[in-house]
Amino acid sequence: MALLCIGAGIFFSYSFFSHYGLRKTTTGEQAFMIFGVVFIISFFYGAWSFWEQAPRIVLDTEKLIYNGTEVFYWKDLERLELTGKHHSKLLWATGEGVQMLFKGNVKRVFFDHMYQNSWLMKLFLEQIVLQQQERISLPRVTVLEYSTNKAAYYRGSVWRAMLFYMFLVINVSLALSLQNPVNREPSLMLGYVTIIFFFWRMAAHCLYYVGISETELVIRNRLWPGYQKVFLLEELREVAYEHKGKGLHAIKVIRKDFKTHSFIADGLSKREWLNLRDKLRAQGMRVRNELGIRRKREATV
Repeated sequence: MALLCIGAGIFFSYSFFSHYGLRKTTTGEQAFMIFGVVFIISFFYGAWSFWEQAPRIVLDTEKLIYNGTEVFYWKDLERLELTGKHHSKLLWATGEGVQMLFKGNVKRVFFDHMYQNSWLMKLFLEQIVLQQQERISLPRVTVLEYSTNKAAYYRGSVWRAMLFYMFLVINVSLALSLQNPVNREPSLMLGYVTIIFFFWRMAAHCLYYVGISETELVIRNRLWPGYQKVFLLEELREVAYEHKGKGLHAIKVIRKDFKTHSFIADGLSKREWLNLRDKLRAQGMRVRNELGIRRKREATV
């Protein structure tokens, strides 16, 4: 959003000020200037609003200080949910985070995306508050770059991903434009290559696929052959199916240290999502299905 708003704001403003003082500006150029200022103001307002809505949180061994003014003691804590999608009426937001319920049915939530150290806050709540440890012990978590075991892969198809079609359309359009010799100048060619790379990266970002073996969860990519992330199942806390962006299906890996990795797998079919879920559960892994995908017989139970 920062790049979009600031970039659009500068572009629209430049189209006005590049002619200002040289000749009488047109109505369109004046409108561009207004749009540019609105884009820039929108960015600063959005950034300020996000910062303002992120409550300041202090945790110690006795209490939670929420937003600098509200104090809640752990002795009054009735329920603590360290993972899961939660909603906060106070913040008008929903997302992955922590929900705490205190006496008097008072709920307080903080969201992972608002804090760089949310994983450490979760470890504090789990180990210091719940388990009464004297200090935090960081779980050992290893992310490998290659798989050591034979895995069963759920690959999906690139033809299920809308961004892949966009990638093809852009490639065809640029190829047709190059039929004109004027468009073969080095500067234009560099611009074309940049656009192609940008859309390839966007399409690749949505086409991860998943493999599972007896001991590992493997993430690969249909359009990025060299990419591979391997998580040991014994070092994972939970796997969640979630929506990313405009309804894109993604798999989120939550490690023992509460750090998360999310991969959009828009190419997987409903059947593959369900088979992967069953395979993970058979390995003793907790799977949280937020996509609402289920078999017909499951929906009637």
